[in-house]
Amino acid sequence: MKTSALGKVILVLTVLCYSSSAFGQGVMLRAIGAVNESMGSAATACPLDSAGAIQWNPASISALKKNEMSFGLGIIMPKSIVSSSVIDSSGDVWGEGSTEGRAGSLPAPTMSLVWRPCPKSRITYGLGMGAVGGAATLYPSTGNPMDNPILGGHSKSSTVVVLQVTPTVAVQVSDRLSLGFAPIVDIAALTINPMQLGQSLAPGEDVHNYGTRYAWGGGFQMGAYYDFKNHFKTGFMFKSPIWAESLMFHGTTVGAPSTPSRPVDGSFNLNLPMTLSAGISYDGFRNTVLALDVRYFDYANTNGFRHGVVEGKVAGLDWDSVMSVAMGVERTLSKKLKVRMGYCWNQNPIPSRSAFLNVSAPLTIEHALSFGGTYTIAKDFDMSFAYSHGFSATSAGAFYHPEGTGYVSNRSYANLLLAGFTKRW
Repeated sequence: MKTSALGKVILVLTVLCYSSSAFGQGVMLRAIGAVNESMGSAATACPLDSAGAIQWNPASISALKKNEMSFGLGIIMPKSIVSSSVIDSSGDVWGEGSTEGRAGSLPAPTMSLVWRPCPKSRITYGLGMGAVGGAATLYPSTGNPMDNPILGGHSKSSTVVVLQVTPTVAVQVSDRLSLGFAPIVDIAALTINPMQLGQSLAPGEDVHNYGTRYAWGGGFQMGAYYDFKNHFKTGFMFKSPIWAESLMFHGTTVGAPSTPSRPVDGSFNLNLPMTLSAGISYDGFRNTVLALDVRYFDYANTNGFRHGVVEGKVAGLDWDSVMSVAMGVERTLSKKLKVRMGYCWNQNPIPSRSAFLNVSAPLTIEHALSFGGTYTIAKDFDMSFAYSHGFSATSAGAFYHPEGTGYVSNRSYANLLLAGFTKRW
C-alpha cells in the first residue's frame, strides 16, 4: 500500500468506500522498494538504496557511494473483514453479520535513479517514479440488508491507481552536511461504487456508477543529512501538505422502486498531510548497520481529514494526527549477501467516532514486521527481496441506522512480497 503524494491522498477514498490497500502509516504507504521495506522503512539517516533515500530524505542521496538505477515490483496481499450489528429499541438484534473482502493481489512497481556528474561533484541528482498507491476490493452481498447492516444489502467495490514522479537534488555543503530538495507530482484515478463522499447519510438512496477523471496533485519535500564521522549519522525531512485538485465525480442515485433515479455531480477536496521525519543510524559494529526513524503525520489539520459528518453529510474522514516509529538492521554475511530485518509501529489514525466512515480500511494496521536481503549477482549488479507481514488490527465504533443502534468493526491484515534489481556504476 504501504507513506508520497496524491496517490496516498486517493487511498483515503478507498478507505471510506470499503477498499483494501497496502498497510502503512495511516494513508501513507510505509516503505518503497525491497531494501527500504526490509528495513521497516527506516531511511531518513540510513540511505541504503536510491528508492528509500529519495522517499524519506532527499539530502541523503549524496551519501550513496555510486550512481545507481533500480527497478522493482511489489505484490500486496491485503485481507479485511467487516462486521456489523444493529440492536433495535427493544434490545433485540435486528441484523448482524460479517463479510470478507475479495481484493486479490495488487502490483506496486517502482523505479529510482541517483546520478552524480563526476566523483568529486558536490551536487547529486535523483529521480523516483512508480506506483505509490493502489487498491481494489469487492465485498459481495446476499441482497439482504440484515445480513451485514453496514453494507446495506449492497455489494461494494473500489479501484485506485496512483503514479508519482519525484525529481530530487542534493548539495554536499561540507564533508559532513548535505541538504536536499524535491518537488512532488502525482496523478491518480479512482472508481468507487456506491459513493458516499459529500453525500447525505440519510437512508433510502445511494449514489451508484461513480467515477472520476484523473486528478493531479503536488507539493515538495526538503531534508538535511549529517555525518558525525564517528559512525553516527542523523537526518531530518519535512514534507509539505500535498495540495490536490478537487476530485470531480459523476453518478446516479438508486433508491426505492418508486423513487426515480437522478444524476449526481459534485466534487470533494482531499489533501495529503504535512509529514515530519527524523532519523539516526549507527554503523560502528562490524558488518552491521542500525537505523531508527520517528515520524509525525498531521492528518487532523488537513483538508479532507479534519472534519467528519457535518449537517448530515460526509464532509471528511475525521482522522487524528499520528506518530510512527520505524527501525531496521542490516547485516553483511559475505561479499555477496546482506540480510535485513525491520519493524514499524504506527498509531491508528481512525478514532472510534469515525470508524463507520472508514469501513474495511487496512490502514488501521499498527504493527508490521519485515525481512529481506540483497544478493550480488555480478559486480555492481544486485537483486533484492523482502517480505512483510502487517499484523491483524481492528477499528470499531457506532453508526446510525434507522432500525436502531448500529455497531461496526473492521479487522484487517496484509502480506507484502517485493523484489528488485539495482545496477551501479
